[in-house]
Amino acid sequence: MQTKAISLMVLSDHPLQSAQFYIQHFGFEPTAELPWFVSLQHPDHSGLFFDLLNKDHAAAGRHLQGKRTSGVMLALVVGDLDAEAKRLQDAGLTFLMNPTDEPWGQRRLQLQAPDDVIVEVLQQIPPDQEWLRQNGLG
Repeated sequence: MQTKAISLMVLSDHPLQSAQFYIQHFGFEPTAELPWFVSLQHPDHSGLFFDLLNKDHAAAGRHLQGKRTSGVMLALVVGDLDAEAKRLQDAGLTFLMNPTDEPWGQRRLQLQAPDDVIVEVLQQIPPDQEWLRQNGLG
């Protein structure tokens, strides 16, 4: 399969309002805005789209219409997690998980976004050598 773009769609109660969260805090830009649908794209990733669709709209299809999104985590990899954490905290956002170093080689935080989406902001760091050995990777 050859794809021209990839999109992740979240069912939303209020797509226009939810989109503002991603625009304001993470630099996404709208490529389409309708009362029932918003397509967002980050300027650094032209082939990836993050779409918000009103959960009650027929475009959701009969198997999803009226349902809520659950179990979705949007991960954003950054170069300096601590700088991003300060910026997000200064903007008044509350973390579900404060910045944490993980033995598999990530420093990450998590926060609650609209529509039950978890946003994880992470930075790659060197993995713990003991963890690598324990997992047959070192």
